[in-house]
Amino acid sequence: MKIKMPALFKTKSNIRKYWILLVLFIFNLFSARAQDSIIITNHSIDAQLKNQIFKYPVNYTKQHIKDFTFTEIIYEYQKNEFARKQIANEINSYQFSAQGYYTTKSKWNLFGNLSIKKTDEKDLGWVLSDDRSEEQEVILPHYFYVPRKANWTNQEYKVSGGISKNITNKISIAAKLNYNTGKYSRNLDPRPEIISRKLGGELQLGYQLQENHNVFALADYSRSDKDFSYKYKDTHSNVEGNPETYLRFNSGYGRILNYFKSDYGSNKFLYKEIQNKIGIGYNFSTKNITLTALYYNQKSDNNFYTSIFGTEDKERLTLETTLNHAEIFALYKWNKREIKSTLKFDKSNARNYDLKNNGYNYKNSLNAISWLSSVSQKTGSKIDYLFGLDILYQQNQYSDIMATNDIEINSLNTGIFGSKDFSFGKSKLNSTVSFNMYFPLPSKLEYYDTSGGTNASFLNEVIIYDYAVSTTNYFAPALRLEYSYPVKNNKTVVFFTNLKEKIALKKQTDYPVNINTNTTYWVQMGVQLNY
Repeated sequence: MKIKMPALFKTKSNIRKYWILLVLFIFNLFSARAQDSIIITNHSIDAQLKNQIFKYPVNYTKQHIKDFTFTEIIYEYQKNEFARKQIANEINSYQFSAQGYYTTKSKWNLFGNLSIKKTDEKDLGWVLSDDRSEEQEVILPHYFYVPRKANWTNQEYKVSGGISKNITNKISIAAKLNYNTGKYSRNLDPRPEIISRKLGGELQLGYQLQENHNVFALADYSRSDKDFSYKYKDTHSNVEGNPETYLRFNSGYGRILNYFKSDYGSNKFLYKEIQNKIGIGYNFSTKNITLTALYYNQKSDNNFYTSIFGTEDKERLTLETTLNHAEIFALYKWNKREIKSTLKFDKSNARNYDLKNNGYNYKNSLNAISWLSSVSQKTGSKIDYLFGLDILYQQNQYSDIMATNDIEINSLNTGIFGSKDFSFGKSKLNSTVSFNMYFPLPSKLEYYDTSGGTNASFLNEVIIYDYAVSTTNYFAPALRLEYSYPVKNNKTVVFFTNLKEKIALKKQTDYPVNINTNTTYWVQMGVQLNY
């Protein structure tokens, strides 16, 4: 086929027409480049960036993020051997979750998360609250306990959503709302039942100082209520002569209250927590570079009431916590490669006040610096390679003045990870491996039993035992395998499994306590539908 070329220089009108076409072509080319989509996948390679988009959406109103929806069903089994005391020996959990991001024709960004989770815990003792000591060294005060182990059945429902938009050339806004509810129950005396509700929201406002340079502010408020009740089928179990089932209350970390009764002789109590946060930040963004720096201050009051009525005269204990958080996120792209890095600093201080005795008995100071960094290369949707480093340094102190208990735990947690895709026609197999080492640094435990021996069991079985676990080296390798296959309408089905171990190496404390150093392990499997 012969193509005839137009005569460009025939007339002035032709010249003017083709100049206009050329200008429009260049404009559209640069506009397309400026509007390159940010493509988010449901893989750890994009976890840092996705976290920024959902936490600080006001910074991403001018960038085009490709719509996505991730749904998954997960089953997980966890066998805890080398672990702290206030965690179940075995855990089975079943979870459905969904996450999505969508941009409307009028440029409103809509995003949200949904999670439904059922957990069966086997042989859990020493705590009758919904807190567990798996990820925290010391559970916050205000909880009942009995030494006797029993099984728990828990249900948790979490939903969150938000909107964001660039409303003018200079101003952008974002709003988020979240609601969580849960029910937790135990199958043996004293058979507590806990029903929790939490509602919160956050507003973010951004302003463009000049091209690519933006500042933003955020404000957050949330309130949670927790109803706690218990009952004994065997009324003779709640007597001091039966220490395994006799109900006690931990008002700090070692200060144990016996004969703790609700008002009006009932067995129902109430927890209330008010939390507010305010912060500022700076964002620099170009086609290949994103830099975000922010700081916020968060305050929370956790109040315990000796009645189901949350009136001021029924308030017995209050835990006041102040958290200062600073964070820097950086992203750099070039030639199919990306470097992502997140540096965080957290400093938290808390004091627990006993309003009846008009003084405080417990305080903690928690300091953490974490750094997560990765380098990766992708060809289309295929991960050629991903290498990363994860470091967490902590200095934590817990002190119960009434129990004369002072603990300092310093630690360094280091990890490396890598990931790669292997293609088989349309399908892919992804392999991700990680290796983590936990190093306890010089720490201390000072405790003097001022109770005359009545609190000795909690001292020996929980405080000293958990301190020994927290000051033991361990090695934690993990492997994740994903098999993905594209189906109709740009959807991808992913089958995955996770295997993880926690292997105790060397106990650092000189306390004469024997801890279980058998390997703790996790097995997780599930299926995703991503599009």
